[in-house]
Amino acid sequence: MESSTLVCQKVSRHLGLSEYEARVYVSLVTEGVSEARRLSMRCGVPRTKVYATLKKLMERGLVLELPGEPRKFAPTSPGEAFEQYLVHFKERTSDRVISLVEADKVVSSLEEAYEKTQSTIEPRKEEVWIVQGKSEMLKKMREMLSRAKKSVGVVTTEDGFVLFYKTFGKLLDKLAENGVNVQIGTPINSHNASLARELNHICKVKHVDVGSPLLYLCVDDQAFFLANLRSEKDLGVVCYSSTLCDLFSLLLPRLAK
Repeated sequence: MESSTLVCQKVSRHLGLSEYEARVYVSLVTEGVSEARRLSMRCGVPRTKVYATLKKLMERGLVLELPGEPRKFAPTSPGEAFEQYLVHFKERTSDRVISLVEADKVVSSLEEAYEKTQSTIEPRKEEVWIVQGKSEMLKKMREMLSRAKKSVGVVTTEDGFVLFYKTFGKLLDKLAENGVNVQIGTPINSHNASLARELNHICKVKHVDVGSPLLYLCVDDQAFFLANLRSEKDLGVVCYSSTLCDLFSLLLPRLAK
């Protein structure tokens, strides 16, 4: 891979990131998970600016904040994060083939560095976290839903379905407007049939006999959240590993009997 400075310049020029955003993102892609302080020292972005920069990157779906203390941040896959950007870029610059080719090269280079970093990182605790407290659980689910780009899958009980709708109803409308495919599996009966019909105009709600008191949320096949709805301690598990997400999804046929 080229020098960090040159890569940052290309990311800024071809992918629409500011100088600070490019520095932070490239650093995370090439070095892996990091705390803000260490990140600031590594990429040369002032510490007073690094959190604001990370927030902007998270809003664009380029960075994830991992739960826990100290706060740590991880990059998302460049190939997936910039996929829609390249599609829109192509539509806007049909007469600028060279620019599109350069942008695609930059993304490919970042993806190669990202995969190399991921392959050299040993299994780490950041991939799976416990979230405690109802407010924190709902906050984390809202954060995950807000970043959905392609798909959202939910499996939950009748009560979980009502809770999900009451908490995230407006957000579901926004996801539908953005073309995100939302599917919800839940027991449908006389108590919630009207709600299921109401939601069917923005997402697909299908009957599933859920045999456990759970609420399972999967976003873009990259992250999932699982909560026990009967836990007195209000505990949930969040996972940011696509591999673990795929493996965990295999359990759903058993959980949703």
